[in-house]
Amino acid sequence: MNQQEFLESLVCPRTGTPLTIAEDGKSLKSEDGTVYEVGDTGIVNMLYPKELLPEDAREQYLYDQAFLRYDRGVSWVFETLNHSDEAATRRFFIDLMELKPGMKALEVGAGTGKDSALILDKVRPGGTAVLSDLSPNMLKLAQEKLDTNDLDVHYFLGNGSYLPFPDDTFDAVFHFGGINTFSERKRAFDELTRVVKPGGKVVVGDESVAPWLRNTPTYATLLKANPLFRAEVPLEDVPANIENFKLHYVFGNAFYVMEYRVTAKAPEVDIDLPIPGKDFVDNWRLRAEKAVD
Repeated sequence: MNQQEFLESLVCPRTGTPLTIAEDGKSLKSEDGTVYEVGDTGIVNMLYPKELLPEDAREQYLYDQAFLRYDRGVSWVFETLNHSDEAATRRFFIDLMELKPGMKALEVGAGTGKDSALILDKVRPGGTAVLSDLSPNMLKLAQEKLDTNDLDVHYFLGNGSYLPFPDDTFDAVFHFGGINTFSERKRAFDELTRVVKPGGKVVVGDESVAPWLRNTPTYATLLKANPLFRAEVPLEDVPANIENFKLHYVFGNAFYVMEYRVTAKAPEVDIDLPIPGKDFVDNWRLRAEKAVD
């Protein structure tokens, strides 16, 4: 997929409707007249809403300011968490995506490209990696660092709660390290799942100290020092149309990573299926009607 084909694959992040590409290829326009600019290096500004909600705008500003020192700071955090092996842990959660050469993967929140490099290695040769972030400075740094030989790599500025792709676009989607602060987190989980083909994988993670450690001395200090680690795993935000859900704790059990496979539709309980071997009608519906709340 070349740059022109990538631009043609994008849709309005608000409505999902097609975009019109300008003759010079420098912008795209939605049906309502909203213009999305294509930067000189090919990074497409697909941010929606144009004026981000306060929490998202704050995160964008902080990352834009910290992009040059970000990797050092993050590595220090992981080192403090039981002296975790950062490289091995990153390989672990990228392996959860089950990527193969030639696949098409999306990373939301690519940052400076540490995990992106591992994703690129998994889908090359012949694959496609699409990388996004809220922060222009972070994404530009990733673009400068990454080796894009033997595959197609495309970049866009985007809000994970409004992805500019049709349903069932990717083989797998990855996000790590930001979803706890998303202004519209439930919508983000829906979007991350929507753009994955049935059978594909979604892998998401962020801060959350495991419950059994929260009252221990050093972890209690961590929770006091940085409120982000107090976050609960957002299980209630996971969409219904999934299967094989698994939850892992990583980096000294201070971060979670969830993985699940996308299904074409949500599972259901057959509440009217008769229980076999009974000489009278019995099923879940009848039992529910008889139950006392």
